[in-house]
Amino acid sequence: MKKLRVTALVLAVILAVGGIVLKIIGYDTSADFEPTLPLDTVLSTGQAQKELKYVYDTVRANHPAFLIDEKAEKKFGDTYLALRKKLGNSETMTVTDLWEMSEELVCTLDDAHTIVTVSGTLYVSDGCEISSAYKNGTLVSIDGISADSMKEHFKNIFPCEPQVSFYADYMFGEALQYGSWLTLLGADVSDGIDVVIGENSEAKHFDMTDEPPARKQLELCSYKIDKENSLGIFTLNRCEMSEEYTDKLSEFFDKVKDNDIKNVAVDLRSNGGGTTEVINEFLRYINISDYKLFGGVDIRNGGNLISYRDEITPNKHVENAFDGKVYVLTSQYTFSSAMDFATVIQDNGIGKVIGEIPGNMPTAYGDKLGFQLPESKLVLSVSYKKFYRVDINKSIEPLIPDYTVEADKALEKLVEYIK
Repeated sequence: MKKLRVTALVLAVILAVGGIVLKIIGYDTSADFEPTLPLDTVLSTGQAQKELKYVYDTVRANHPAFLIDEKAEKKFGDTYLALRKKLGNSETMTVTDLWEMSEELVCTLDDAHTIVTVSGTLYVSDGCEISSAYKNGTLVSIDGISADSMKEHFKNIFPCEPQVSFYADYMFGEALQYGSWLTLLGADVSDGIDVVIGENSEAKHFDMTDEPPARKQLELCSYKIDKENSLGIFTLNRCEMSEEYTDKLSEFFDKVKDNDIKNVAVDLRSNGGGTTEVINEFLRYINISDYKLFGGVDIRNGGNLISYRDEITPNKHVENAFDGKVYVLTSQYTFSSAMDFATVIQDNGIGKVIGEIPGNMPTAYGDKLGFQLPESKLVLSVSYKKFYRVDINKSIEPLIPDYTVEADKALEKLVEYIK
């Protein structure tokens, strides 16, 4: 029985992903979803009511909050009734209106993984310029709407965990490249958008395109050996279990051993999540006997909750495993399984975390199921698990680094610390 319990928990943990298949901002139409109806499509009151009820019923039937948090039912239900009343006073509404209402409803769960999005979207041509302007503080307005008011609107309808609500600020910058999200935030993208960057500047016109933003894909992983500081830095940009990762990790620790390196750091500052399998693989090279990936997990299965607690993972470490100091570098972008990586290192006493508080909570809902609304074809993703932090005494806290410093100064702080 014990063996079966451990196997089940490991399976639950492996599936704890932060956006490998289901994207947070939008869905690729190559997935098993039909394209969402044009956002200006008019729905009858009856259609809209059925769609909102679909969201309500689907979330209640799958989300673990309703079997864990006694306040969730009332908060969710009261919001639903208020939205239904608002719907009853409207003769018609667009898919955009329905989307906003649906987001308002799911936001009551304070769950960064349960969200309503679209399947298929237009993109802003050269939208990275707008995102960069926002991040640099020079974005003034889009289609006559101030960037500040648009951001506040976004934060009211974008699900996140209240303790780390700053993650919505980051995601707003990403959303500005998507025609669907710009429409939801009030812009008219039918003939492109006019954007003011810099005070007293002329508006610049951006066209819309069906080509996704041309982002430079960060390499999966890399490493650097700093002999002077006896430091090995392993950079992991996605929690992706692959031959590339395992080979590079093995090569890295060979170099660490050959150069008698005393400190290793995992750089997760650009890592938005993936599978927790990468944590297990990394820890094989660390000289520890066992560890906990989570303090526990609750899995929603129909009307029941399957719970596991305090499961210990034996570490089948390699021969002559690393016995020096371990560090993790984090940023506000570090999310989901990347955040779990840092938490496992800190909470098990394996090493120290340096950088910024990551973008979601160690005790949080996650692992999503995907659904499509029948009429509008909006896409609903719903968490069906709740993961608990290893250190139960910190279960209501975000992951606070051992040494808090701006992300771009984390490596500098690490070098300073180990000298």
